Amino acid sequence: MKHLFTLVRSRLVTGLLFGLFGTVAARAQAPAWQTATALASASNGAYTVTATVPDATGTNLYITGYFAGTVAMGSALLTSAGANDVFVGKWNVANQRFAWVQRAGGANNDQALAVAVRGSSVYVAGTFGVAASFGSVNLTAAGATDGFVVKLTDAGTSTSFVWGQPVGGLNEDRATALDVSNTSVYLTGTFRSQTATLGSLTLTNATAGATTAGLAHIYLTKLTDAGTTASFVWARAFGGAAADDAAAALVANGASIYLAGDYTGNLNLGNTTLSSSGGRDAYVIRFLDTGSNVGVAWAKSAGGASADFATALALNGTSVYVAGVFSGLAVFDANGVVSAGTANVFVAKLTDAGTTSAFTWVQQAGGTAIDQATALAASGADVYVAGGFTSATAGFGTISLANTSMATARTADVFVTKLNDSGPAGTFVWAQKAGGTGADQAASVSVLGSTVFVGGGLTPPAAFGSQVITTAAAVSVGFLATLATTPLATTAPLALTDFCLYPNPARSAVTVQLPAVSGPATLTVFDALGRPVRSQSAASNTRAELDLTGLAPGLYAVRVAVGGSTATRRLVVE
Repeated sequence: MKHLFTLVRSRLVTGLLFGLFGTVAARAQAPAWQTATALASASNGAYTVTATVPDATGTNLYITGYFAGTVAMGSALLTSAGANDVFVGKWNVANQRFAWVQRAGGANNDQALAVAVRGSSVYVAGTFGVAASFGSVNLTAAGATDGFVVKLTDAGTSTSFVWGQPVGGLNEDRATALDVSNTSVYLTGTFRSQTATLGSLTLTNATAGATTAGLAHIYLTKLTDAGTTASFVWARAFGGAAADDAAAALVANGASIYLAGDYTGNLNLGNTTLSSSGGRDAYVIRFLDTGSNVGVAWAKSAGGASADFATALALNGTSVYVAGVFSGLAVFDANGVVSAGTANVFVAKLTDAGTTSAFTWVQQAGGTAIDQATALAASGADVYVAGGFTSATAGFGTISLANTSMATARTADVFVTKLNDSGPAGTFVWAQKAGGTGADQAASVSVLGSTVFVGGGLTPPAAFGSQVITTAAAVSVGFLATLATTPLATTAPLALTDFCLYPNPARSAVTVQLPAVSGPATLTVFDALGRPVRSQSAASNTRAELDLTGLAPGLYAVRVAVGGSTATRRLVVE
């Protein structure tokens, strides 16, 4: 299974170690991870989470993704029919378990990439190969790969597929994002086919020859949900002479549809044309649904001479937030950011003025390697961004997160960060991380009340603070983790963050410099699975030496505990 951490626009350990380090190293305190769960209780296959969405009451979270092999989710034992298959489930927030889970798919590669909910109706979109079954709903692709959108009805503790529609032609076509407004279902994606069929509607790819595939073109379409059936009302294709992408970013708000993605060269929108600054640029477009058709209210482009991608959108009134990846210098109207390395995270705010818009602020995050945002959520003036970073150290404003992986084989770690939008500026408030020595990536972020939910894929073992997700087989697993929107009030623990280790890396021994705190301290060394391997007492405001003789080379954690206060540092043993 392809891991999520790529610069493809689809919804694409060290045990105890990292979640703890991210908090200690940051200059602003971050909330600790509250829960971290592998969504399958047993698995001989791989699976990952690609999207989540809460219901209107905040009681449940709907989760979708894809899996291969056999996985046990809740009371459901799911077995794929071939390669990857689709799963969608209803997660009860209070009980932290699935109320129901459904699988769908066929003998080929099938992936769910987006989910939306309205009342008891749950909508899922993605891609399928040749033929796929969604309960009693059977879809046949026009070619090798088509997009799909399906509806399920949530009956509380069970569900069933109601209807489904394919989108595509003879070549590679996909659905990447959707949203719902009343009975209108908006769907976007890309198609390489010379023509793409959407019910009785047909779209033409301007870059394709008479019988051949072209470069990716973007489509936006609207379906009307009539209960047990659905029909396409309008469809629009747009793009240029090069490859374009609808990414995974679509937000519907009444008759307004906001779409984000990336393009190369010129993006032809009819009466409006966007021109890139040289390489691949990001775009944000506001469309207006007139009922039987759709028009463009405004369109914005951002980027520079290198590759820039918009991957996520969130909306709060007239504030439109967009996040993604950029390289080099990227310009957002009068604002600019410069990446510290190969690719960095950007978070930007657009102010929607109706027929026009302007970027108000943009923030950069990351380090010297590849770091990307994949998910975004807004709650009032707070903006939450999640993704993955491969940089040794990634900066989020004045906050730093350190990657858990070894420098010789560094892989992605999960990050989630909170910004506060003051209006004219956005400021990083905190950043938190999770992961291990394998590839770990967040794909979704949702906010329910005072809780932030983060979903994605990881390679166990992976640590979320003091909680470790580990499985018998070293395969990719989907996770759901939570933390508070704001840190819990603390008193004494903050004083312990002054302790330090040296040398680090160490061999036979390491010195612990303790701060001047009240009472004796307990020093404990944990291995990568969170097991204590050394422990001793020491007085405060002293240097204590920990014996490391006999410990295998690798990553460890040293925890200092005084009364009810603790702090932890990462230790590398050579």
